[in-house]
Amino acid sequence: MNWYSFYQCVIQLWNEWELRAMILLSLSLQIFLIVTGHRRKYTAGIWFGMFVWLAYLSADWLATVTLGILARSQGGSESKGTTSNASFIPAFWAPMLLVHLGGPDTITSYSVEDNEMWSRHLLQLLTQLAVALYASFRSWWSKDPLIYVVIPIFVSGVIKYGERVLVLCLASSDQFRDSVNKERVALQGQIERSFPDENFNSIIPEAKYLHEAHLLFRTLKLVFADYTVPLPVHRISYGILQSKDAAGAFNLIEVEVGFMFDLLFTKVMTTVCPRPRIILRFINFLSPVSALIAFSSMTRKSHTYSKIDIIISYLLLFGAVVLEIYSAILMFFSDWAMLWLSKQRKPPADSFYRGICSSRLLSFFSNNKRWKASMAQNRLTDYPKTSSKHIPKLFSTGNIQNWEVVVDLKELIFKRLLDMRSRCNFPDHKNDILEERGGHALRSKRCDVTLDRYLLRINFHSSLLIWHIAVNNCFDQDSSDSIHRNISRSLSRYMMYLWKDLPLMLPKALGEPLYNQSFRVRYDAEELSKLLELQQEKEGWSVDEKWELISEVLVEMLTYVASQCKWKEHARALKGGGELLTLVAILMAHLGLHGQCIYN
Repeated sequence: MNWYSFYQCVIQLWNEWELRAMILLSLSLQIFLIVTGHRRKYTAGIWFGMFVWLAYLSADWLATVTLGILARSQGGSESKGTTSNASFIPAFWAPMLLVHLGGPDTITSYSVEDNEMWSRHLLQLLTQLAVALYASFRSWWSKDPLIYVVIPIFVSGVIKYGERVLVLCLASSDQFRDSVNKERVALQGQIERSFPDENFNSIIPEAKYLHEAHLLFRTLKLVFADYTVPLPVHRISYGILQSKDAAGAFNLIEVEVGFMFDLLFTKVMTTVCPRPRIILRFINFLSPVSALIAFSSMTRKSHTYSKIDIIISYLLLFGAVVLEIYSAILMFFSDWAMLWLSKQRKPPADSFYRGICSSRLLSFFSNNKRWKASMAQNRLTDYPKTSSKHIPKLFSTGNIQNWEVVVDLKELIFKRLLDMRSRCNFPDHKNDILEERGGHALRSKRCDVTLDRYLLRINFHSSLLIWHIAVNNCFDQDSSDSIHRNISRSLSRYMMYLWKDLPLMLPKALGEPLYNQSFRVRYDAEELSKLLELQQEKEGWSVDEKWELISEVLVEMLTYVASQCKWKEHARALKGGGELLTLVAILMAHLGLHGQCIYN
């Protein structure tokens, strides 16, 4: 066989399998997205996020291109006057591609920027619907009975794609702010009526945390929409969190983060009550089921259609049914559904709720995770030893890992926030407290004033790098297994990760660029390490007490960054599983430690 013959065989094979391969690949992407779209809420990892991003972009592109190829290929082999058309099955795939364009319920957008393009998706819905209609009904005159199987799939495709456009529209910044503005007038009265103990006490204890988290979430939407939080609403938020320990407070915030993720990136809000949404969900399920039954009965004894095309059609229909069942299960075990179930306040519903909570299925499908529960660590081990010209290596040779957010760190942060709140007697005090970035920890430990020069007398970015290098030096010198030692290193590396990978979450750098003062930063870090050792000897501290001071300084830096970060940056960070900084900022907002909170 010469090369030309081989080339002709390849072209013939590709022409025969091009459409089939693309439609199967489109189905595979839908399966991948519905599984990973749910898991990205609590899964950390650059590679995982990259694969989800590539699949998200490829799914729409592939479905659109395949639909165009299908529309172009139809009509070339019409069989006028016959009751069955051997080439009709590919046209039957057109509405399935419309369903694929609607996307899985677990991922409507990859980032908040995608929500802003809802109008483009609306135009695409109209365009692709017209193309799908053209591809399918071009063979209508052939009287092929499969044309009637197409109708329920079209209904499902329009509903799913319409849901996606609606969710994208509601999650866009302008629409989100408008919807919150309409709610906030009645929010204060609604929250005050729903908060009294007798209402919460009527809810089963297992679900109380969900209702508290949802109450806080309604307040959080005000903050995310850049509205101020009224005094009565703040009192309720503060009252809920004040009664919790660190683990309980963070658990509520984690549920809130999960709610916000669902609101911004999924269809969950459209699939949970009210009743019209349940009806649409039911139609979405019945459409592929009825189409599968009808298709099976029409093709069982037919020898007109290609066996390969029939098999592919079965895969598409089975896939659509399985995806709908999987989506329904995820919805059923979601926090939204459990919240709705517990609101019924009826013994059968309460018993059902307890049964679900005790079931292993709940842990399998929901995994009890609402965020990644870890901090990315930029190790930055290759900082320069002798020369300032190699400082850029700090930001190119770091190895990013992840460190679990342990309970001890949560307790340290929560203790710091409650202390900040207890000192906020007047609005002016609040502004001063929010500007603290390590100085309060030094003063409370009665440290030498010379340590202030590495916090207060230089810009924040320089002090952050100085303390990071100093922490690395001290960590290498000490061999104790102190929890504060490990917390300090992890916080330091986390702040470096934010600086390198999420710089917009940090305060804007002012003054001389860091690279121009890099040699001085290295020298100051070594001096800071020595001063910390001298402070330990002077006060007679143990190694753990020294690391306790360092950890408190770094937590203070963390709260400073959280108070300065814009809420739109927190929203952007949710696509990767959320950040500890976001949880801290939400806690601060509920405790009144934010400029949008008004209190006496």
